[in-house]
This record gives sequence, structure tokens and C-alpha cells, in this order.
Amino acid sequence: MCAAKTSHDLAHLQGNPDVREKVLVVDFDTLAIIDAVVTNVSEWGCCLTSEHVSELYKNVGIRLEGSRKLSKAHVTSVKGKDAAVVFTTHESSVTDKRREKRNDVKIPVTIADLEGITEITGIIVDAAKNGCKVKAEGLTALPEEVLISMKKFDKPVVAEFAWRNDKSAGLRLLWNRTLEESGSDESGEDQDLMAQETEDA
Repeated sequence: MCAAKTSHDLAHLQGNPDVREKVLVVDFDTLAIIDAVVTNVSEWGCCLTSEHVSELYKNVGIRLEGSRKLSKAHVTSVKGKDAAVVFTTHESSVTDKRREKRNDVKIPVTIADLEGITEITGIIVDAAKNGCKVKAEGLTALPEEVLISMKKFDKPVVAEFAWRNDKSAGLRLLWNRTLEESGSDESGEDQDLMAQETEDA
């Protein structure tokens, strides 16, 4: 009854990737309505799991049980019974933040899972200090957290997907993360290098 109090219905689930809650999902394009379970909620999106997730197209509304509000989102990828979605409210703020200097570039990149088992090659097509957009085939086969490697970087950088589809993706660069989970003195240099790449473009 007081479940609909928060302005953003899924905000209370942030930071609790293992928490599962039932939701109703409305697809504004096809008018399909499905029952799903929401997990892995972050500030920018979440995962929806349902037997009928393939019925979702792009623009959806997510409603928690007992809520009178829909949280608007975009479906960015569907794999099996899972769909990755980005909240549209956050998507617009991300677009605003990109004014931090995100320029067109063409930088060859290798993207791999943290164990280095699955590896694909692609091109960074726009970049900033804290994120980039890549074009590559098979991006949906990778986990949420990946390693990206570029010739000019001494070592791989840990990154996470903000959104993705089969041929392109947005990546957030986690400069404070290393494979050894320790602070890296070189991360600042790599950040400066990424910033320089955008200026040279």
C-alpha cells in the first residue's frame, strides 16, 4: 500500500544484485504485457527474467507489485529468458554527462571476459575519460564485466556494459578496478591517455 511511495520504484533495489522481485512489464510498442522477475538493479538499468521476455521489443514500462507507477526503460538486449534494460530517465542524464568530451574516434580494441576465455575484437567509435562506445560482433556473449585492451594501454582496463546489442555497446570504464583488486598507480596515466585520444580525434 505504501510500496508506491518512492519516485523511482526500483531505486530501493540498487546495490542488491541478488534480490529478486516480481514485476509486470508493459511493452509500449507491441502492447504485450508479461510477468517477470527483476534483478541486478543499478542506477542505469536492470535485468528482467521471464519465459515470455522475447515478446518485448524496445520501449517498456516496469511496475512493481503494489505500485501505481511504471518505470520507463529501453530493452538493449535479449538472451534466452533474460533482457537487459536501461532506464530512460538515466539514459537522458547519461547523454547530458557525455558533454564531458565524447568524440568520434576509431581505436582498435579487444574485449574479453575477466578469465580471458571469450575474446572479441572491435572498434571504439567514440570515447571519453570514463566511458566509450564500441562496435563489434558477438557482444551479447560476454558477461557484464569485461577487460578491454588497446595498444596504447600498458594493461587491460576493467569495464562494465551500460547497454549493448549484437553489434554495438556502451561501456563504463572502471579505472579503480584491477585484476588483482588493488589500486593501480597507472590508471591515472591511462585515463589521461583516453582523454588525449578524444582530443586527437
